[in-house]
Amino acid sequence: MTPTPTPRRTPQASRLALPVGLDDSTSWDLHGYSLTRVVRNGPYRVRVQVYRDSYVFQSYAVAEVLADNMTWTPLASEDPMTWFDSTARPSGPVHVDTELGDIAENLVHRAAHILLR
Repeated sequence: MTPTPTPRRTPQASRLALPVGLDDSTSWDLHGYSLTRVVRNGPYRVRVQVYRDSYVFQSYAVAEVLADNMTWTPLASEDPMTWFDSTARPSGPVHVDTELGDIAENLVHRAAHILLR
């Protein structure tokens, strides 16, 4: 008779679902630029919006989850003061994904930790 192997416990982080990208969009004008990313995190739909304006107080970065009533509910945000000065001014053409992509990815992963832990 062969002994039955004991299942190994997996660390919490490895049980988090990898986000699956559903949609990305970017926009740019002389006043600001934005990145919107929608992903599936396990059973949840998460939308991340990052907007970099000419002024820090008009900039934002937020992750929202799609609620059962089909409305977006804020889940996490990143204070623009932490990333505003490290991004390009919107006074000329900007590669939006290069400037805002890391901020968006950070919020996607924060949302996964909040929803799936």
